[in-house]
Amino acid sequence: MNHTSSWKYLSLAGLCGTAILAADIALADITMEYGANVRYRYEHFDRDEDATTPPGATSKASTVRLGVFAKAKLNENLSAFVDLEAVEQLFEDDYNIPTIPGQTIPGYPVIADPQGTEVNQAYVAYNNAAYNTQVRIGRQEVMLNNGRFISTSGWRQNHQSFNAGTASVSPLDNLKLDYGYLARVQRVVGSEASNGRADMDSHFFNIAYSIPDIGIVKGYGVLLDFDDELTNSADTFGLRFEGNMPLGTMRLLSTLEYATQTEAGDNPNDIDAQYLLLEAGLQISNIAYRLGYNIVGADSATDKFITPLAHPFNGWTELFLNNPSLGADKHGLEVWYASATGKVPGTEQLTFTTALYDYNADTGSASYGNGLDLGLEYRGVANTLLGWRFGLYDADELFSDALRTSLYAAHTF
Repeated sequence: MNHTSSWKYLSLAGLCGTAILAADIALADITMEYGANVRYRYEHFDRDEDATTPPGATSKASTVRLGVFAKAKLNENLSAFVDLEAVEQLFEDDYNIPTIPGQTIPGYPVIADPQGTEVNQAYVAYNNAAYNTQVRIGRQEVMLNNGRFISTSGWRQNHQSFNAGTASVSPLDNLKLDYGYLARVQRVVGSEASNGRADMDSHFFNIAYSIPDIGIVKGYGVLLDFDDELTNSADTFGLRFEGNMPLGTMRLLSTLEYATQTEAGDNPNDIDAQYLLLEAGLQISNIAYRLGYNIVGADSATDKFITPLAHPFNGWTELFLNNPSLGADKHGLEVWYASATGKVPGTEQLTFTTALYDYNADTGSASYGNGLDLGLEYRGVANTLLGWRFGLYDADELFSDALRTSLYAAHTF
């Protein structure tokens, strides 16, 4: 069944269900809830001159995002939700979005915050607290675990969302089951971009079991079948453990994750790749210290682990959105990192983030370089957030030196 037929049947099922409940809804007292949020951000992205970057090519983006939502509670179990987002440029607009006509500055670094207005979410939801069940049909934001494989990309001004049907149920206190069908992705670059939308016939599932004072064990599958972006079609299956154990006055933190990936659908590439994440740390007072090791595997430029629905990981310069290749025999990504996050000592509303990275090739001996992330956030009264973050990349055999920094402020009404 192709994605169009699947989506039509999914939509028809939702309409039929709504019609069946219409009489009950008509008799109910419909309650409405409204809200809005605004976020301003100035982002500066500078990369040293290389073969693709002209001298003095520094991108500067000054953007404001306005989100407006309305929620209608139709009866005890049924509700509807609509979320609109608008992004506008203010003061500075010297940055590159290469897939949008009129917002392209060749050679300048990419800042993926296009101007425009979109429907971010519009779905009908069924919630039953007695059975710990939630079902959503329509356009919605979807986040799988930590967002490494499916993400809302919430840092970017235009969030990523999906035309989808999702369901979540907890048949036991410690067990949660999630399933989703994805018919289309609405990417952060917006509907005007040539790569802003992609149709698909994709599925995902996640099984999570909580062990008190130990952690959470998860098993998941992400089965992507794109209609036109054939090289993004892949089946991924993985296991993930998120540990959080008491250790005297501290807590022992750990993350263990392994996933394997093969090609799917009409993907012309042969893929047999692995993903590995090992992380250990301690929570001491209000600060979490972590050491980590991450492999995004690759044996060639086409046989490599891909994450086409994720936001960037491994550094705030966002250079590693795609799994890299360097030359004929140097592919994939191996990362060692150390981080510390938490409250600034002596404060309650000011938090910090710092991380150091060492990047190398997974296949072949190549040093990609090093990275540094620094960040501060102040969460004040009246739902206000002020923040700064800074990403630095010191290149070796891959890319060129880069610096990306942002100042931002947000308020929720």
